[in-house]
Amino acid sequence: MRVLMAPIMAIIFLGWVFYITFITKTLKKNKNEVFAGFFFIAVWAVILLVVT
Repeated sequence: MRVLMAPIMAIIFLGWVFYITFITKTLKKNKNEVFAGFFFIAVWAVILLVVT
């Protein structure tokens, strides 16, 4: 189950980014959260690659 948690959380985040970009069109308002999310995913990916 832990193996599936990372991709599922990434898909949920990308779905949220898609939603605020194309449906609500409030990307500029949520820009800081989007950048923080992508930074978190990048750090998370590096850690996973180093550990495994």
